Amino acid sequence: MSGKGNRRDGRLIALAALLVATAAAAHHSVSTLDLSKPVWVKATVARYEPRNPHVLIHLEERQADGGVKTRMVDGPIVLRLQRMGVARDLIKPRDVIELCGFPYKENMAEHVTKSAAALPPLHAHLLVLPGGRLQAWGPYGKLDNCVRPRDAARTWIDFVNSAPLAREYWCRGIATTSAPSLAPRALVEEIGRGMTQPCD
Repeated sequence: MSGKGNRRDGRLIALAALLVATAAAAHHSVSTLDLSKPVWVKATVARYEPRNPHVLIHLEERQADGGVKTRMVDGPIVLRLQRMGVARDLIKPRDVIELCGFPYKENMAEHVTKSAAALPPLHAHLLVLPGGRLQAWGPYGKLDNCVRPRDAARTWIDFVNSAPLAREYWCRGIATTSAPSLAPRALVEEIGRGMTQPCD
């Protein structure tokens, strides 16, 4: 093979590596989500897949007309799940869960197969497990935008004080200025005052 061919092959390999790295960085970034549009979902788990590149939860949501639509939500990578100390069987088929997630920006959701029976995908930032326990989930989001006006401050205070990851997500959300804060300010301030270790 000539030196010219080797150089061309080397440039192609470098270009391919750059494209893969760029795609991976874009995929694993909060910038791919619309943090100004938190979505609360209550649905039945159809399938739970604790696998890489992201843990997936396949949901079935009952619609007002009685029909059922499916939705896929992603969360942390498996390694992060392990570091969180979360059991691989935390979620089981037929569990009814709630979650707060954030939709992908339109240009990032284009790779997802569109179907009339499927709702847009989400990145789940917070889970409400059967029994009502809150669980910090995927790393991308703005947790304070998951606070609803009817929520009890004590529930959130107990949650952010319960685990370092919950506090990390809360403080990161409060500090995020790339999206507006949507939760009632008085409620967020009350939660902040109740934290045993306030945000820096």
